[in-house]
Amino acid sequence: MDMEDMSVQMVAADTAAEVAADAAAADPTNRHPKKSSQTCIPCRVRKVRCDGRRDVCQNCERLGFTCSFQDAGSPNQDSESLTNFTLPRRRVRLACANCHSRKARCTGETPKCARCQAQGIECVYKPTKRSGGVNSATQPTHQGATDSEIESVSSEPPEKRVMTSKDNHGSHHGPRGSDQHSFEPNGLSVSAGSNHEPFVFPDEALTQQTFNNFFRHIHHVPIFSFLHRASLMQRYHAGMMDKALLLALVGITSLLMDLGPGTREYGARCIDECQNMVLQDLENPSTIKIQALVLIMKHRMLSRKFTTAFMLAAMAIRFAYALRLNYENPNLCFLARESRRRLMWALLTLDSGINGGCSDFTLMPSESLHIQLPCTERNFEFDLPQVTEYLRTVPTRPFPEDVGSLALHVRLLWMRSRVLYCTKNVLGMPESELAQLPELVKVLSEELAGFNDHLPSSFKFSESNLQLRAYSPRLCVYIMIHVWWRQCHCDLYRMFLVGLKEALPQSGVNHLDPQFVSYCTSQCYEHALAMTEIFRLVLSLDGGLPITDLDLPSCAYQCARIIYFTHQTNQGRSSLTLSQVHELGTRCLTIAKSMDHVPGGAAIVTDLENLIARGPSTNVTPNPSNSSNTNGSNLVSQQLLPRQNHVQQMQGVEEGGFANMPMLSPPTHMTSPQGSLMSTPIHHSATRPTQLPSRGSPLPGTPLGDFAISKPNLPPVIPPEGIDNNNAFEGAMDGFDFNLESFGNTGLEAATWISNDWLNNEFSQTAV
Repeated sequence: MDMEDMSVQMVAADTAAEVAADAAAADPTNRHPKKSSQTCIPCRVRKVRCDGRRDVCQNCERLGFTCSFQDAGSPNQDSESLTNFTLPRRRVRLACANCHSRKARCTGETPKCARCQAQGIECVYKPTKRSGGVNSATQPTHQGATDSEIESVSSEPPEKRVMTSKDNHGSHHGPRGSDQHSFEPNGLSVSAGSNHEPFVFPDEALTQQTFNNFFRHIHHVPIFSFLHRASLMQRYHAGMMDKALLLALVGITSLLMDLGPGTREYGARCIDECQNMVLQDLENPSTIKIQALVLIMKHRMLSRKFTTAFMLAAMAIRFAYALRLNYENPNLCFLARESRRRLMWALLTLDSGINGGCSDFTLMPSESLHIQLPCTERNFEFDLPQVTEYLRTVPTRPFPEDVGSLALHVRLLWMRSRVLYCTKNVLGMPESELAQLPELVKVLSEELAGFNDHLPSSFKFSESNLQLRAYSPRLCVYIMIHVWWRQCHCDLYRMFLVGLKEALPQSGVNHLDPQFVSYCTSQCYEHALAMTEIFRLVLSLDGGLPITDLDLPSCAYQCARIIYFTHQTNQGRSSLTLSQVHELGTRCLTIAKSMDHVPGGAAIVTDLENLIARGPSTNVTPNPSNSSNTNGSNLVSQQLLPRQNHVQQMQGVEEGGFANMPMLSPPTHMTSPQGSLMSTPIHHSATRPTQLPSRGSPLPGTPLGDFAISKPNLPPVIPPEGIDNNNAFEGAMDGFDFNLESFGNTGLEAATWISNDWLNNEFSQTAV
């Protein structure tokens, strides 16, 4: 048998064996029983481990799926059943913003999750890509939607919520509409429509940028020091940040700092929205609303919108009085009490800056504040309780070494308000009473001298002390303390520079001792020169100028005015050449340009540039002696307010309107420059007043001791349970209660007009 035949036989044998094996496999009697599957179809499709529990596995029971083990008729899993099976689509539950920030378990319930409901905080679900967000188009306006409906919509999870945003007109827009959005480089959404631009609240990135820049570069300005950073951040991360306060912070920070393209315009819109929110909720005053109002007022003043700031000041002060913030509250922790004190002192400095010494515009006299002066920044930052003094006249002993720079700043501005009040009344003083003016000037000048003499050595002005604060956040307040001290002297003595707007006419000066007038004019000139020396040292600092208020440019402008004026008239015995005067004017201009990025600072810079360009002769306003009032009546007829006074720059107030204001005789009315200002004006034909006090008694009637209420040194108290423990915002949301007992035992009594009758329109028709 050859090899070919053998191979053919072997192939045939293999084929027969394969056929026999296939036949045996096809015989059901020879097939092994198939083992039952321990994985149900849903778990197999999901590719997860199945416990094989019958009639339903644990996974399907937990997720609510239909387990294949429940179908007793088809226990086996063939390929057809696996192909036809589809998992049910489950809605993924998202955590709300508060639970997400705290990394807490969120139940996902609407309109509020269980955690937010238990803590009484706002519950907001952030939008997803599927539900739409700020990048999606706007939807048609919901006409007639109430606040509760809007709140419930915004509290729903993204899968159910229609995204809404509120524009300046109170309209709410959603994701589908005709208005399209354009986007700024910083990620902010701005509507392309000019009439109905929806307002978008700041995102997380802009909010964190605002907080960092505000507390690093702006918080050191005395007017903004009432916010406590740790307390604010704790409140923000807990989801309890007030929207109005957040918008105000974004607005003021974007104005004073460069946060990116388009942020300054967006910040202005934040201020407008914040103001609308406060105005729409006037019935519920709170400390947080007052804080927001202070930031709004400063933004308006920096933007040269003084009329709005002037009106908002009355609202903020009324809120503060209604909440009795002018009294100490022993039921609060130290941080909350200190934050309220700083807020009230900020309101006092704002009020004194707005009224400019005019008693008719004074809303918050210092005698109404029965609270301690601010503590040191370190104690406020680290929650170290400190008992400080109350605002009185300059003490007879030196200030303590641990005195706060903010307390010195408040005290100095209070003294300046007394100086301005004095000078305004002197301009309305009859010529027959001007003989007593030297004694009044002596009292005020000795108070200013006593303030500087009692300063601790670390607060004395010197180049070394200035260099030590070159990189300190306390540099701004240190500079302003000494600039204001020089400016107070200029304000006091410039009324003897005949020809200035704020000065007496020549006929009034003729009634005074020439030696006294010469001394006052020289003092005004010397303090102006000393102020320029402060500017020279400040400009030599390596760290540069810090962010300041409009106070520094305003003082630089007044300093330049006095120097140019005295050089022209030689009233201050000026020995400077014209080139040296221009050099000092340029130095003042450089200081003023530190705030030229805001409209208010730019206006001061423009005035100062015009002053330097025109030369010294521009400030001379002749006041001939024959133009005086010969009958001894009011001498203020030709006097004007200072150029940088906020009241003068308000719309609706003419410069000449102050000429006819009834001025009170200082000895009769000036019982206290910041005292009761509600007395009836007394004509100058009244009887001759009593003599002015001598050295040691500042002004008649000014309280030297404690006020007529008890002011104990309040120890730190144990705060109640909750998020506000040792938090500066403790009690910040407490509203106004007419039945509240004040902390000074002089609170509001239940008045007859406070009743529920005014809530409805049904008034009794009783005769009046």
